[in-house]
Amino acid sequence: MRLNKKLFLITVPIVSSIALYKWETWKTGLLKALIKREKNKGSITKFAKRYPDPPKSLLRKYPFDKIDINGALGYWINKEKAPNGVLVYLHGGGYVFGPIEVQWKYIANMSRAADMAAIVVDYKMAPDFPYPKGLHDVENIISTLQAEGALPENYYLLGDSAGGGMAVSVTNRLIDKKAPLPRKLILMSPWLDLSMSNPAIKLTADEEIMLPLEEVKRSASKYAQQNNLKDPMISPIYGNVKGLPPVLIQIGTAELFLWDNRKFVQKLTEANVEVKYEEYNEMFHVFALVHILKEGKKAMKSQLDFIRA
Repeated sequence: MRLNKKLFLITVPIVSSIALYKWETWKTGLLKALIKREKNKGSITKFAKRYPDPPKSLLRKYPFDKIDINGALGYWINKEKAPNGVLVYLHGGGYVFGPIEVQWKYIANMSRAADMAAIVVDYKMAPDFPYPKGLHDVENIISTLQAEGALPENYYLLGDSAGGGMAVSVTNRLIDKKAPLPRKLILMSPWLDLSMSNPAIKLTADEEIMLPLEEVKRSASKYAQQNNLKDPMISPIYGNVKGLPPVLIQIGTAELFLWDNRKFVQKLTEANVEVKYEEYNEMFHVFALVHILKEGKKAMKSQLDFIRA
């Protein structure tokens, strides 16, 4: 009996751990299958309902304060925490839509976990407001809040997809103006080259379950309009990276943008910019926003560790 009891005490945590691991893996696989199915049906936009204002589910949990600086819009989250630091977040969406609910939840969770305030910038988007309207909105909000003393020195710039690329461009604009820079950049699956001219993209085009290649190219054209897609302010992979603050980049190996991110990391390294680069095996575009997945939880923990280091 004692032997059986000992065996039971040893076996239960092992079995529980295996079951938990299988459940986490199953969740990831299920979400991938669902996204792929909607993409194949041409209805991927069901995951992309725009929320210019915070979703009601978050209004009950967090304090929000609206920002309107000469038409540049956004929201504070947990503004009273600003003395601890501020996370300035630029959402993705191909410069044509967003923010969406999962993006609001992501930055609200980050604000809570980091014990810092956050700002969601609802920058103007194409096709009605192509480049450089949105870029100017972000720059205006940051510069004005700095001038007012509302944005402390310890602020961080975070962005996913298009927002990740814009975060680099905005930082370069601040460098040119000799304005205070963010302490660090956190880039999740950043879109760094809107020309989509890297031939290696084709190697993961079939694996990419989130972004149809032709739709990505159409979004790039809507945003750039008559401007050169390789303009460094549109595609920061072609710009100067010297002087950038430390950068964390997270990307999945099943993404269209994988190859450009690898090139960008090399460019940062050659310019002696501190960079932490993380690839997540077989993960899809902006997976880091999805905290119900074990990969998303791991990515968030890494982001928090990066901020605190």
